[in-house]
Amino acid sequence: MEVKVKKVVPFILYLLLITLHEAVTRDATAIYGSVINIPALLVLLVASDKSETTSAWFGFAAGLVMAGERADIFGWYALAMAALGVAAYHVKRWLDLESIHTRLIVIAVGVFIHNAFLLVIGHRDNLLYLLLVSGVTGAVYTTLMACVFFLIKDRKLTLSKIKDLF
Repeated sequence: MEVKVKKVVPFILYLLLITLHEAVTRDATAIYGSVINIPALLVLLVASDKSETTSAWFGFAAGLVMAGERADIFGWYALAMAALGVAAYHVKRWLDLESIHTRLIVIAVGVFIHNAFLLVIGHRDNLLYLLLVSGVTGAVYTTLMACVFFLIKDRKLTLSKIKDLF
């Protein structure tokens, strides 16, 4: 029983992070309408390290948490996130994701496709404008945050290196 709990705890923490981001920090981290897409980023990261089944159910759960306030398109969000997880898992099988550059490209494309899908679902007016303003910039912003995450994770960006710069 203890082993199963240890496997589930990170996913619960990821879902809590998505909830915190959607409820509290989403507007605080927005830059001129560009919003970091934490749910899509986490689904892509899980899909790059876990199985297809885990990617699908985590994507579905992340979509449910992400769209908790939008009952009209609740299921579409969950479906979009599950599809993103499964697609990212299959892309992982074709590409070598050991390189940070490849991971960032997969994240940028995945987040852009996810943003485009959500814009198609939620908005009918000015879709092309919103796709350029919100979809592309959100994908770039999320990719930049993923780059910082990978640099910290790989210990290429540390507090001592930042202190050495100044």
